[in-house]
Amino acid sequence: MESGEDVGTDSAGMIGTWVFTHLLTTFDYAGRHLILRRRTPETARKVRAAAARAGAEALPLWLAEQYLHTRGSITGVAGSRSGVVGVNFGGSGGESAAVVFGETAEQLGIRSDYDRPIGTFAHSHPAVTYPCYPKEIRLGDAAAKDIYCETHPQATLAPYGFDIRAAFFHSFHKPYNITVDFTDMNLYIARGKAT
Repeated sequence: MESGEDVGTDSAGMIGTWVFTHLLTTFDYAGRHLILRRRTPETARKVRAAAARAGAEALPLWLAEQYLHTRGSITGVAGSRSGVVGVNFGGSGGESAAVVFGETAEQLGIRSDYDRPIGTFAHSHPAVTYPCYPKEIRLGDAAAKDIYCETHPQATLAPYGFDIRAAFFHSFHKPYNITVDFTDMNLYIARGKAT
């Protein structure tokens, strides 16, 4: 038997998340760095101080299985929806800034192109998504307007017992640095390189 032959793929992403929960992790997309620090009271104070200087509010951080969530919003021509959103830091990255789940794109009047289906994978399972263009997607003060996203109308909105209307990806995060603090269960997102 070769090494890894008996390893399943249903837990893709779990190892990285498990490691990050033991550290104070900053995904510095703007500076193109991954910053890993020990979780100590001193490093936590420094992170909170840097976030305050950058004007970043403490957003709540929730962990469901290996998936991270916080509070965010999606806006279309017919309104806006605030609530729990996924924040994804792993995977291939892709071009899409977010995926909008269920009937959310239709309910908010988000322009969607159902003539251009995209064969992809969601949670390691085949899925079909469609290009869409929300008026705005937002995490705290971090926002992107009229950015390319995808809608996944067949996705379940409550896979973990609470509504998740969207998940944000690499393309959204690129102008920012994001710190996940698993001690106080907060997420900080600020424009520019980490200080």
